[in-house]
Amino acid sequence: MRRKTVPAAVRFERHYIPEPNSGCWLWIGKISNRGYGCFDNHMAHRFAYELFVGPIPDGLVVDHQCNNSACVNPDHLKAMTQSANVRRYSDKKLFCPKGHPYDERNTYVNRGHRTCRICTSKAGVVWARRKREAKRVFPL
Repeated sequence: MRRKTVPAAVRFERHYIPEPNSGCWLWIGKISNRGYGCFDNHMAHRFAYELFVGPIPDGLVVDHQCNNSACVNPDHLKAMTQSANVRRYSDKKLFCPKGHPYDERNTYVNRGHRTCRICTSKAGVVWARRKREAKRVFPL
């Protein structure tokens, strides 16, 4: 006797729950170490996009407009280029990795990347000190 297989769409719907406040559909199935849902060897948000919206166009990635990597709500997913996705993510950051604010006074853009003036200044001081110490140890 042959076993009936449950369609992927039905199995998929068993692995998320709607979150009433944000509107996110929270993935309760397997989660990757980066916080993304996993379903049948696919990323759950990509599967949801293809299931409810349609095929992902070539060269595009699926971005979480809600900034919740465990969300699979197709209304919160948008296909975009990888560069637009990275730019959108970096624009959300309000502080540099060391905790200094990205504001007009402390930020300059170098080749399309925001740079923290405080961190750059501190790195220059450290570099100059090391250079002076190296000259003392190894004079020419």
